Amino acid sequence: MFGSVGALRGTGLAVHRAWARRALKKIFPRIGAVNFESQWYGMIGMTDDAVPRFHRLAPNVVTFCGYNGRGIGPGTVFGRVLADHILGKVNESDLPLPVTQPDAPALPVLKEAYYEKGAQLAHAVGAWF
Repeated sequence: MFGSVGALRGTGLAVHRAWARRALKKIFPRIGAVNFESQWYGMIGMTDDAVPRFHRLAPNVVTFCGYNGRGIGPGTVFGRVLADHILGKVNESDLPLPVTQPDAPALPVLKEAYYEKGAQLAHAVGAWF
């Protein structure tokens, strides 16, 4: 399993596959040709201040989002913390982030296009360095 940033649609598919092959070759110089068995992508939860969010959706229903591309470690920890909160083992005041109401992001389509084109540009330019 190997991770990249960006959507695998349109021009992104070729750009991100090429980047992944280059990155694998740097880590494993003798790896040879790589054929990926599958690939997937999804939306990365970005927040304006780069801080994740805990949101209350209903009584005893709290969620977390907005990891800004860094969700594996914090998601594991926050999942445990929120489970303990729902079970009554951790008070809301002791949570590592405040619990807020979800709100709609500003200009989501524009932001998505900005981050996607930026990821493609970063990966494409990386081919020359």
